[in-house]
Amino acid sequence: MIAKANDPFNTTKPRAKSVQRSAIHVEDLEVADDPLPQKRSLGPGRYDDLFASMKPGQCIKCEPEHTGAIGNALRSWLKRKRKKNLSVKAARHYPACKDKLGRVWLVAAPESASAKQSIKR
Repeated sequence: MIAKANDPFNTTKPRAKSVQRSAIHVEDLEVADDPLPQKRSLGPGRYDDLFASMKPGQCIKCEPEHTGAIGNALRSWLKRKRKKNLSVKAARHYPACKDKLGRVWLVAAPESASAKQSIKR
């Protein structure tokens, strides 16, 4: 009997394909005196210009399935730019929207309770 792919009793695993690697020739290698980089160089992100133009309270309209990815990209951008006074809120389904788009907001973060107590003292 031939085992089918959707058979729950089939315990054989498909054979993994091996990675084709080219041979390394010593003649092609060379020694260099390049300095070690101080830190990893990251190029500008896909949304950096859009995020930089946003002000607290503004939102980005996007497809509902993209709200999570754009929200996470905005959170990582805030972390990279060290903007601790801002946060991100996302809504996959925005009820006031007739075109059924999601929203990702840039929100001013509320002050923490410990920061308020230190100001009062």
